[in-house]
Amino acid sequence: MMTQRQCVFLKGDVDWCRHSARTLLAGFDQKSVFYLSDYVEPDSPYQTITQKHAQQQLGKEFDAVVFDATNAFNVDSFGAIVGTIKAGGALLVLLPNTMPESLWLKRFSHIVELFCSQHEFIHSIQQGDELPTLTVPYSNPISDEVLATPDQTAAINAILTVAHGHRRRPLVLSSDRGRGKSAALGMAAAELIKQGRQSIIVTAPSLATVATVFEHAGRLLPDASVSKNQIELDTAHIRFIAPDALLESDIKADLVLVDEAAAIPAAMLARLLDKFSRIVFATTLHGYEGTGLGFAIRFKQTLDNTTPSWRKMNMTKPIRWAEDDALEAFSFKALLLDAEPVKDEFILDCERDQCRFEPVDRKSLVNDETSLSQLFGLMVLAHYRTRPSDLMMMLDRDDISVYVMRFQGHIVASAWCVFEGELDSELAEAIYAGQRRLKGHLLPQSLLAHVGIAGAGELSYQRIIRLAVDPAVQSRGIGHQFVQHILQHAAKATIDIVGASFAASVELIQFWSKTNFQPMRLGFHHDDVSGSHAVMMLSALSGAGQNSVQQGHQRFSQHWPLLLQQQFHHLQPQLVVTISQLLPISDVALSVSERHELSAFAFKQRGFEVCQIALWQTISSSIRQEKFLTLSEQQQALCVMLVLQQRTVKEIAQHLNYGGKAEIIADLRQAVATLLL
Repeated sequence: MMTQRQCVFLKGDVDWCRHSARTLLAGFDQKSVFYLSDYVEPDSPYQTITQKHAQQQLGKEFDAVVFDATNAFNVDSFGAIVGTIKAGGALLVLLPNTMPESLWLKRFSHIVELFCSQHEFIHSIQQGDELPTLTVPYSNPISDEVLATPDQTAAINAILTVAHGHRRRPLVLSSDRGRGKSAALGMAAAELIKQGRQSIIVTAPSLATVATVFEHAGRLLPDASVSKNQIELDTAHIRFIAPDALLESDIKADLVLVDEAAAIPAAMLARLLDKFSRIVFATTLHGYEGTGLGFAIRFKQTLDNTTPSWRKMNMTKPIRWAEDDALEAFSFKALLLDAEPVKDEFILDCERDQCRFEPVDRKSLVNDETSLSQLFGLMVLAHYRTRPSDLMMMLDRDDISVYVMRFQGHIVASAWCVFEGELDSELAEAIYAGQRRLKGHLLPQSLLAHVGIAGAGELSYQRIIRLAVDPAVQSRGIGHQFVQHILQHAAKATIDIVGASFAASVELIQFWSKTNFQPMRLGFHHDDVSGSHAVMMLSALSGAGQNSVQQGHQRFSQHWPLLLQQQFHHLQPQLVVTISQLLPISDVALSVSERHELSAFAFKQRGFEVCQIALWQTISSSIRQEKFLTLSEQQQALCVMLVLQQRTVKEIAQHLNYGGKAEIIADLRQAVATLLL
């Protein structure tokens, strides 16, 4: 039976805290003690790194960890390091005598005292108090043998069934941290190679994410050639390929393993599901780095529609600590890792006119665990990368405003907004000139540096950084009503512009456009988290704000056709159409000869190559008009890809399933004919 992990909070001056930590750990193996601190003691016997590098230790195990928060408290690092302490081990947290003013720390301290009163393995010690006695964890002899737990064995068998059984029956494997999910993926991959499978593909948000997968697979294949991203045994291989590269490739696989699937955009997961008939999606449910709770809701419908025979499995038993581990329970409570929105049954009857808009008083919120959990749980559900530091930011930053919509007291929608702008003229000019960049102030900086609106820096902005509506009440107009309330509240506070920057998707752009937000800019680079381009949309609340928004919208409109040929050459056609429909209609004056040329192309057999200028002019204009939507989705995509983005015939035939150039040109003739009629 695994013994409980121990935790001691030491509060006092720095020297006393550090001396007490050494005293408590006197009987521990120094090589298995890890120290996180911004200060390295000259004679320290322990390996030490700064708090911000804590994630480098993921996948490792320690007898004890010292988390030195006497200078700063990196809450994400705290959440990460808790999972590295093995059964019977100890976590020591060093805190200063005088804590800074912080609602987050106030709540954290309250939960520390609560758990100390309920659990004998968690202690809070003030300077001058007697130190507790810690037990030293039992050290197992080092062994290369890889033994699966019962939970892992069940998971491995389920994965093997995906590889051997009927096609189109994917598996969704979920667990909390420390349950051996990634290890099970690696063990299953190795077993399939032993059974003769030739190609196992592993994909994830990053290569670092799957280090455990490759470690366990490599240990079970001692004769294989092992590297960080590939294991080869004769002609067989286990290989890591990033999700976007995998989708663009022609690779065939016996099985695809998707680790931390919730961190990959749902649209990309759907394409993987369509492309590979044997696939496993694995995700963490509650973790410091994000959550997979929203994944099940967002992706379930796709699975039901595409592969109705899909299966799910949840691994529940920890492999590094006891099932009733008090330290894990503490971390879940203190960091709200297990926060969840209100139960569906309490809000199913919710309608828009029954909801109440409410600016949140954070001082009251920190004493209302039910509302805090519902609010933060809703954000966790809607945004995968919601971290413990986001909770700290929401509670402590003075420039953050929080709003909710309540139904019968329950939170059904929430938004976090940050104040930006009102920059001094010298700083704004330096940003405009490309000489300065600030941390934060995304909206005014983008208008200055990217859009080129010289007077944008002096205006006041409220940027909606998070917005979530409970999935149980979506599509009832609550989100639109919520945003209108936020706009009205901002107008009363004399804000010039309210805006949002988010991963561009057809659905989200349409949502924001219906609430009077206009597109200003599409980021040139893919976002690391979403895999999508970020779009910035703004709504003006004052005359000065309206002037800047109109200028920005007009410039984006003017640049859009050229951008489609260059930076957005491979942007999804449906997204191109959605954005184009929100831009001002530009009447392109075609000459008589150009109109004659287009007519000859559409209704006769005039060649595509000699009509490209006229085609580009008319489609650049018509794509902004409602008539363009009368084309089939296939024809809309064809017009975008061939004429506006100027992709190759081969690429278009592959993506849109045309037989070749003749079919492509024939369909384009029909599309142009429709637009000319």
